[in-house]
Amino acid sequence: MIMSDNYFDPSSASHPDSVLRLSSAVHRFAIPFINPKDQISFEASFNTCSKSHSNTIAALQQADNRRREIKAAMASGKVIHSSLSTSLAEYIPVVNQILLSCKFKPEVARLDKHVVFSWSSGIEYNKHNKSREFSDSEALMFELVLSIATYALSESNIGCDSCVDGDFPRASRQFAKTAGIFQYLGEDMLPNWMANSVQHAELENQTLAETRVGVCLAMQHLYMAMAQQMAVATVLAKPGTPNYALLGKLSSGIAAEMDTFVTTFRSKSPVHMSRIDPAFLTLITFLINIQHSLGLYFLGRSLWLNSEYGVAIAAISEATVAARTRTTPTGRGLPEIESTSPLQSLLPELSNYRKHMASLLQSWEKDNMLVYFNKVSKV
Repeated sequence: MIMSDNYFDPSSASHPDSVLRLSSAVHRFAIPFINPKDQISFEASFNTCSKSHSNTIAALQQADNRRREIKAAMASGKVIHSSLSTSLAEYIPVVNQILLSCKFKPEVARLDKHVVFSWSSGIEYNKHNKSREFSDSEALMFELVLSIATYALSESNIGCDSCVDGDFPRASRQFAKTAGIFQYLGEDMLPNWMANSVQHAELENQTLAETRVGVCLAMQHLYMAMAQQMAVATVLAKPGTPNYALLGKLSSGIAAEMDTFVTTFRSKSPVHMSRIDPAFLTLITFLINIQHSLGLYFLGRSLWLNSEYGVAIAAISEATVAARTRTTPTGRGLPEIESTSPLQSLLPELSNYRKHMASLLQSWEKDNMLVYFNKVSKV
């Protein structure tokens, strides 16, 4: 539904399209990449110990085939995430099977050929510095963790595609799925791996972000916030007056989840946070504050409909303050958007949102002064 920004009665104006677009603004992460020079073959590496086991040979061949598919998908100019996710979903259980075989029968897990897995990070990827730095490990667990993290980020990219297409319910499911995968990595798989590793503390500076417990726990909060964003967008996209009270609670929850993402990342993995693209951190700061503003905006709309005119005016007034550009780096409001920032694409929506609130606030204040005479108190 396309809504006009020209309203006959400003005091009962519907929310403009800019509210929907600001509510649904999300970040698309790059995926981790396998080193193109990596020529690993499970079948060749485990040749001797698998000779007399047809099932083991079949599993090793399947792992090699799926890994080649994954590398080919990554090497293509434009990654088709649905195909990549399918290959990863088939590859991960086979790698886990090989890992368990080596764990429970280490005496027969002898290599004929040296194995070194080499990956680059997607979370740490900076588009302004497109040269990827690869991290190497001989651990099968490293391969499994990076494969699972890649699967999570590939699923999130499918969610981003659905968001662009306006399929917000599907996007919400994809982001929730991604959050669940990162939760599994952060709460189960990585702690178990780290507990059995004697080098993980010493290797903190060299390891990829996807292999750190703190990073995965932080990413869980980010994707839960993004899933809620899509829930808000789903409601806003429907015709009629939405449940503004519900939207206000959801938007406030989104801001809180994103804030938790930042604090968790900074406290639990500061080394890796320093490697994140600064433009992404600016985007997160922008989103936290715009969601806070939207939460107050939706609250104000709900209060006005419930005839609580004075508090409604105070809520919208606070929403306008939260949507202003801050005057100092640590001040209240939105960060300054540089000319090269990806946030430039949201400036027209932000301008329209500010104009809409100004018009709404002016109309409400006039009605309250002439008709309702409610005291305007703080929210």
